[in-house]
Amino acid sequence: MKKNLKICMCGLMAVMLVSGCSQKADTAADTTAATTEAAAADGASDEDFGTSDPITLNPGTVEKLGNYKGVAYTPLPTEVSDEEVEAEIKALIDANPVYEKVDRDAREGDAVSIDYVGLKDGVAFNGGTGSVEDLVLGSGDFIPGFEDGLVGAREGQELSLNLTFPDDYGNTELAGQDVVFDVTVNGVLEVREAELNDEFIAANTASATVEEYRKAVREDLEEYAKNTADSQKRTDVFLKVVDDSEVTVPEESIELMYTQQKLAYEQQAQMFGVDLETMVSYYGMDMETFESGLMTDSEAYCKQNAVALAIAEAENLTVEETDKEEMATYFGYESVDAMIEENGEDEVNNRILMDKAVNFVVEHAVEE
Repeated sequence: MKKNLKICMCGLMAVMLVSGCSQKADTAADTTAATTEAAAADGASDEDFGTSDPITLNPGTVEKLGNYKGVAYTPLPTEVSDEEVEAEIKALIDANPVYEKVDRDAREGDAVSIDYVGLKDGVAFNGGTGSVEDLVLGSGDFIPGFEDGLVGAREGQELSLNLTFPDDYGNTELAGQDVVFDVTVNGVLEVREAELNDEFIAANTASATVEEYRKAVREDLEEYAKNTADSQKRTDVFLKVVDDSEVTVPEESIELMYTQQKLAYEQQAQMFGVDLETMVSYYGMDMETFESGLMTDSEAYCKQNAVALAIAEAENLTVEETDKEEMATYFGYESVDAMIEENGEDEVNNRILMDKAVNFVVEHAVEE
């Protein structure tokens, strides 16, 4: 599945700062790929998302280019403690408890295997019928009262739970409504913590022994810490250059970037099968707050873009054919020509030069 370069290229510079195409760790690209794959599973295609014509953005005029050589930064620590390693191992144990069937009444903290049918006014409602193999009582996975009503139940018991959906329940047809759940208890299971041994590790990880897994966890944490430190360095040093620069951005450029950004988010929302306002609400924002922030971010992107291109010009950084080939391969295009046809040559070159400029600043940065 091809990653969506248009969404990535219209993404804010701050995202690019953290990764860059050449680093093969583009967070925005990975997220886009995941959502595109999810859409593909539903039969959607790239053409379903409405592409816009390639844009040529004038990011602004750099009146004064800040110092971009020898920018000071404070590195993040990359050491990994024994406590961090053991915490990861404990998380694995907690995520894989042992369920043992017992012949007694269910207690809070036990798991139950159940079949259930939800009835409203005596009629089964959509989404109210199902089976669960390991519902942990007290987990809060079901609406209030459901799990409490199963405490004390035994295998083979059938019972009816008279409940009320919360007023703020997501399904407005059920919010605040009285319902009855008819439940059949198929089994009661005691939940206990798994024992950390080679058998457990082999069954739940790619490692064969506890010590092998412990080593793998440490290596993963060290790699994550290093990537985090590198990303923070990349962001910090370049934004220092931007802050030290003076840039005039045309209003029409900000508006154009805003439009492209909003289109990208609308495409992502469509991939999830919702409208933009609904997707924005998932992040606890209303549209007014979202659009205001998007306008601010669009202006910031233009400034960062202008500074990056000014550095590229000052250092005679150029776009080579190999750069285009690398980008096309990374984003999953069949060819460079296909990538350019979809996104425009100016925008492709722009992305490559921005990436190179940020890399230049990072390479010449000085640790404090």
